[in-house]
Amino acid sequence: MNSSENASKIGYRDVLTQKEYMKLLVANAVNRLGDAVDSITFTWLTYALTGSASWSAVIFGLNQVPTVVIQPLAAVWVEKIDKKKVMAITDLIRGFLVMILAGAYIFDLLTPWLLVVLTLSISSAEAFRIPAGTGILPQIINLDYYSFGSALNRTISTIMELIGTGLSGVILAVFGIPAAVGIDMLSYFISAGIIFFIRPLDQTAEGCEKSPQPADLPEDCSKVAHPSPLKAWWTDYKRSMKEGLAYMKAHPLIIKFCLLGIVANAMLVPINALITPIITGAWGQGAGLLSVFNTLLTSGTLVGGIVYPYIGQKAKPRTILISGGLILFINYAFLASGRLFTTAAAAYIGMGVIAFLMGFGLALFSSCFSVLFVQSTDKDYLTRVSGILNSSSTAAMPVLSFIIGFLAAWIPSEIILLAGALLGVLFFIIIGIKKVNFDNSSSC
Repeated sequence: MNSSENASKIGYRDVLTQKEYMKLLVANAVNRLGDAVDSITFTWLTYALTGSASWSAVIFGLNQVPTVVIQPLAAVWVEKIDKKKVMAITDLIRGFLVMILAGAYIFDLLTPWLLVVLTLSISSAEAFRIPAGTGILPQIINLDYYSFGSALNRTISTIMELIGTGLSGVILAVFGIPAAVGIDMLSYFISAGIIFFIRPLDQTAEGCEKSPQPADLPEDCSKVAHPSPLKAWWTDYKRSMKEGLAYMKAHPLIIKFCLLGIVANAMLVPINALITPIITGAWGQGAGLLSVFNTLLTSGTLVGGIVYPYIGQKAKPRTILISGGLILFINYAFLASGRLFTTAAAAYIGMGVIAFLMGFGLALFSSCFSVLFVQSTDKDYLTRVSGILNSSSTAAMPVLSFIIGFLAAWIPSEIILLAGALLGVLFFIIIGIKKVNFDNSSSC
């Protein structure tokens, strides 16, 4: 029986046998529940503090800076240490930072600039957590199961996000903003506790496996003398980064992923930065419609995530990427049509349909993208390359956010949104016409 026949027989039940991966799924689910409860609160809090679409765009842009600047450095460092500990510790750090945010709000000390500092700090911790989470995957799951494992992770996280989004309105109405932020804080702490119990299947000492030692030196890396730790780290970093870049250069498919990520993320900047001004301005509604948008977007993501593995067994990766991208951006363009919905009922129905289809398209695109990337990258380079990929994919976002923040002072938000959507549609049409291939001789 060939590999393709074996792959076609794999299903969700097989993923349940991967116990260590299931622990990570539970941690991610808890994390997602807290993030969902906090998402509406944080978005509304940012706009409430500043009252400005420009400020909203600037804060969103600053939130991306650590991914661009820190994550490539963090990825190289993380690859050589215990990834499980990095994930747990960074979750704890993020939990304490959210605790500070809640305290500042309770004591009326929260200002836009303090919000910027806390946002940058939380994102900086996340810059270490993301490559560690990617790099640990080959150690806790058989990659033959990863397509369904990734879909199951996305499905469970999406269900928790859906529950959290639905509960957020009740939590805000009954208990207020501090309670919503507190749930986010607790989710980080619980996630860290679960991650500490993960036992990677690959128990090789991560610090030793990448740097073979001469025969006359002790095998235990901790016993090797380093007269200048900083100089040794910098030398090792340059070597590791050079190896990662050389690996990418030798694998054009990885470069395609970077370019695809850069353009797709760039086109999504307007909606990420301006969704609250769009809802209050173009749609003439309040936090209720924002909740509907998040809930239906999550629902669409849930459905897309569930069906993706089955679509991936039948369709080519390029077909899935293009279809998902077009569904996402075509409906994204309809967000600029809010003034056509003259009643609240019409606005809620229209927004619900648009958000659901956006979520479905996003799930198809991002699921195929992440599965292809993990399956196409050697596990010895996965952490480094994922850091470079995430950094490059996010590189344009801060700059575009600042530009959008400037433009938002002069141009209606819906015009900026429509421009981003149309550019996204054009991009995926060009990929289709040029027949750009993202397959690595395997099914996505």
